[in-house]
Amino acid sequence: MSRGRPTQGETVAPRKYILEYDDSRWHFDLDYFPNGPYLVENLDPTYDTLEKCFNKWKQLEEPEFHENGRKKRITKDRIKKIKSYEALYWKEHYRLFPNDRPKVKKKRRKRNS
Repeated sequence: MSRGRPTQGETVAPRKYILEYDDSRWHFDLDYFPNGPYLVENLDPTYDTLEKCFNKWKQLEEPEFHENGRKKRITKDRIKKIKSYEALYWKEHYRLFPNDRPKVKKKRRKRNS
């Protein structure tokens, strides 16, 4: 004999749901990926260009390979692209985080005595 209120049935937890916060949207599907969210959408576009520049810069730095497994040469054009994306990344970074800009040390002037 059980005491108390009788059970009214099984409560089933949702397997597919979305959590929304002020700057992001988290998509969960426990049948597709049981360990956590399978997609996180960033609704704040402030850092999108910074992230895109960084990803492109790192992708260009990774070596390319031939079909037989040998590494391809790095051409001058590729080096130019790497430098341009690096410059774009740092320009955007210092625009968003002006306090990270490195300090410029000036030479001391000699006094005439």
